[in-house]
Amino acid sequence: MTFQKPSFRPSLVLTVLASLSFSAYGNTNPAPEIDFYGRLHVSGDYLNDGDDGGLNVSSNSSRVGFKVNYQLSSDLELLGQIERGVNVSDGSSTFSARNSFIGLRGKWGTVRAGYYDSPTKRVINAVEQFRDQVGDGRNLARGGEMNFDRRFKSGVHYTSPTKYNLTWMAHYGTSEESGANTNTDTDAFSTSLTYKMNEWQAMIGFEQQDRADLETLEATRIALIREQGAWTNALFYQHASGMDTGTIETLGITGAYALDAEYSLRAQVYFRDVNDSDDMDAMMISLGISRELDTGVTLYASAAHTNNDELGTANVASSGRGKSLSVPTGNDPFAISLGLLWNF
Repeated sequence: MTFQKPSFRPSLVLTVLASLSFSAYGNTNPAPEIDFYGRLHVSGDYLNDGDDGGLNVSSNSSRVGFKVNYQLSSDLELLGQIERGVNVSDGSSTFSARNSFIGLRGKWGTVRAGYYDSPTKRVINAVEQFRDQVGDGRNLARGGEMNFDRRFKSGVHYTSPTKYNLTWMAHYGTSEESGANTNTDTDAFSTSLTYKMNEWQAMIGFEQQDRADLETLEATRIALIREQGAWTNALFYQHASGMDTGTIETLGITGAYALDAEYSLRAQVYFRDVNDSDDMDAMMISLGISRELDTGVTLYASAAHTNNDELGTANVASSGRGKSLSVPTGNDPFAISLGLLWNF
């Protein structure tokens, strides 16, 4: 009697293992929900630094990402997100880091660990009418050392459940340095409290950024927003300290009016007051009109102008944009933009 050696079939083994895995998986919880999303935002701009100007095509915080949700139990959900910025105007192959984390959500709130927006950053996001466009309020609310629109590295972020119309956020970043951390020289803390009732929303945020051998940076932000009918109006205030230039206060007034289901008018004005130097103050005004072409697709036209005092260097086209002006001291930059934004 002769025995024939069985032939080894890897494909069959893999098929069986996969079948067993999915069978076991299916007997516990449903498969994770995976969503692909993104934003393509490109504008054609005329940018003038106060002396010279030229035409530009700019990719403005374009991005792609994946969101994952998995129900661990009836009252505990696993969250995940990977988001990267892309430059669709210059053909850059670099995927810059954006909000990416893993977290848990339950009745007690949501905890995320990774690289994520600070609560203080979200205060100005809530009032801004020209986000990632020319005339963005961050042109005056930040600059140089003064940057409270950050994502903390190696951070842990907590969002409370909303109770009595109040939502609390707290965020701790262990270090802004690369590699293992052995001290608290560059850690950061940010927190905010939001109150919503009917058409009103009020927000207050505080952030502290430690810096090795340098003065600690601190900022308080306050926002008041009202949405009533076709109108959206908001006030924004920032008090920042710890910079070489001393204390800087920023005030913003923003508004939008929906002409109909498609067209909206937008406007805002921001003021920067450098307490220790009247020669560094600045004012920026932004105007625009937008049309909703379809769900998630917006066409807009906008213009913005910044007036700097003698030593001021405030921009009009920097934050959130692929093409940023370099403004000579004391110059008054302006910009005109036509853009297309697609959220998908």
